[in-house]
Amino acid sequence: MFFLEILTGYIVPIIYTSFVSLVLVLFFLFIFRIKDSNIRILFFFLPLIKPFIIIFEKIKTHPSRLFTIGPRFPDPNNIINMIKELDTGPEVFSNINYLVLLLIIISIVTVLITRWILLYFFYRNLAHEDIVGRKDIPEIYTIIDDYTQKTKAKAPYVSLTHRHYFSPFIIGIRNYALVLSPKLIDILNTGEKEVLIQHELSHIKRNDNLIGWIALILRDLLFFNPFSYIAYSLIKSEQEKDSDKLVVKYAGTPAKKIAKNILNIILKIRSISALKPIFEPANSFTFSPISFFSRMKLKNRINSILKTNPDKIYSRIFPRILMCILFLILLLLQLMIAININNFYIYLR
Repeated sequence: MFFLEILTGYIVPIIYTSFVSLVLVLFFLFIFRIKDSNIRILFFFLPLIKPFIIIFEKIKTHPSRLFTIGPRFPDPNNIINMIKELDTGPEVFSNINYLVLLLIIISIVTVLITRWILLYFFYRNLAHEDIVGRKDIPEIYTIIDDYTQKTKAKAPYVSLTHRHYFSPFIIGIRNYALVLSPKLIDILNTGEKEVLIQHELSHIKRNDNLIGWIALILRDLLFFNPFSYIAYSLIKSEQEKDSDKLVVKYAGTPAKKIAKNILNIILKIRSISALKPIFEPANSFTFSPISFFSRMKLKNRINSILKTNPDKIYSRIFPRILMCILFLILLLLQLMIAININNFYIYLR
């Protein structure tokens, strides 16, 4: 009965609230035709953030009817009462159910922390695998200097990887490393190199690695929730599309040529190897159009480049304020379904 209450009181409501949040987000983004990737990313964080409201709130009131549905806002008193219940002292440790639950939570947290540490050291090793200077690859550093001067972004150093990672990516949150495959660089022409590197430098301009780590940690904490994976994927997709838009804005190259170079890079990467991309939270140039969904994402990405207006990449201040207000409303508003089955209550919210 104890673990059934955990399932119906926390796990199922968490999955439900992520699903409802994702549907509402997609609906409002479509209705208001929001193209600003920063706003879209903010909204896609909702399915990753709202579940924690469920975790820290336990509803005390019980409906009289068998089935009740309606909107509600979280009650701070429920959160306060739940915190008070946690302060039960030795009683918790004398209950075998609580001890088992505590052991499960400790095991999960240990696995997740270990995963994050291993990811950090994996990326750190790549960032220091083969550091090269300006004398070694002057063409690459010229592209970096030119683009970072235009965007006022921090310039990274370059590390070459000789492993089977042909898609370049940025590593770091404060000090950045641009990881490149020499095999890929050798087969790209000048225009393709420029687009490739400019795209990666745009991730630095956007602070995408920091956003990626936050999204990754939230997704991993909600590992049992399928909609957290969808939200995470949508966040990464928006990061890629917005980096493309920044290239269109700052590179001074026609959008059609940028789109053509991207397609050429994809074909060349696929010609040298089956791509084994690094993702999460390093930002890689996503070039893996293998499955149907990957082809659809690529098509949407190319269309996004062709339709980009360099002067209208981001929304003005007033629409941003309105969208932030809407975000807060969606964050707090819950569409609750209360079910009473023989005095056993389930709250989907």
